[in-house]
Amino acid sequence: MVEFYDVSTLLKYGYKVLKDKKIISYILDSQLLLGKAINKDRLFIVINADYKVTKEEAEKYYYYLKLREEKMPVKYILGQCEFMGMDFIVKPGVLIPRPDTETLVEQALKEIDSNEFYNICDLCCGTGAIGVSLAKFVEHINVICCDISDTACEVAEQNVRRYSLSKRISIVKSDLMEYFILNEIKFNMIVCNPPYIKESVIDTLMEDVKNYEPHEALSGGEDGLEFYRKIVKQSLKVLIENGILMFEIGYDQKKDVTSILMKYGFKNITCIKDLAGKDRVIKAVIA
Repeated sequence: MVEFYDVSTLLKYGYKVLKDKKIISYILDSQLLLGKAINKDRLFIVINADYKVTKEEAEKYYYYLKLREEKMPVKYILGQCEFMGMDFIVKPGVLIPRPDTETLVEQALKEIDSNEFYNICDLCCGTGAIGVSLAKFVEHINVICCDISDTACEVAEQNVRRYSLSKRISIVKSDLMEYFILNEIKFNMIVCNPPYIKESVIDTLMEDVKNYEPHEALSGGEDGLEFYRKIVKQSLKVLIENGILMFEIGYDQKKDVTSILMKYGFKNITCIKDLAGKDRVIKAVIA
């Protein structure tokens, strides 16, 4: 390992070890991990090549690099992830929010505004990124974030507190909407990014994903549609009249998810594409 602890030398070391592991984002990852080790942002790292780093800080950096060499997602190492312009706490056991899901949030915000909705459910909430984003951008709504995972509920609660939203966001542990059905709780809108990857596809995912992110947050069963079927059926007991159910979907799932919604009588079914032009969000109104 290097003996001289300056930013430039440490970055070059990081670039080499991560590039040797065929990590495409080796430059960005090295910069972010060094920034975490010395508690500085990426811009500081980029423009302060001669900045001196203590031995203790360098050793932290080497430790973070080792984790990344083993393909741990860099956002798990950093402990946070940017989403909708905000930083969310993340940790192993909870799905890392993706930029694609911002399309779901943006569409939900439009529906909340045009329909004056006020009771929202973030189902399969994970980090709570969707629900927290909605409540942060719209001051009059109340949100319940729901997940079956203890870890997800814990992280979602941390993110709610981070943005001082505890008065308007509640966290509920539940197997999908069983808690709401049992307690006769109703919503104007359910927003959900469910597990939707086919089980047979999981093994083909990048090591960062398949080896570290929770399997239960990825797999949608044999055909990827297991959770859509359950949620659509349950939502009939939870949505109020003219309530909206809104899903993130896989790029090739528009037809199948639309069919499920039609089977249960939903109307005004619409699909929205993401910035890459792929089908990403389906919204429907309860009949």
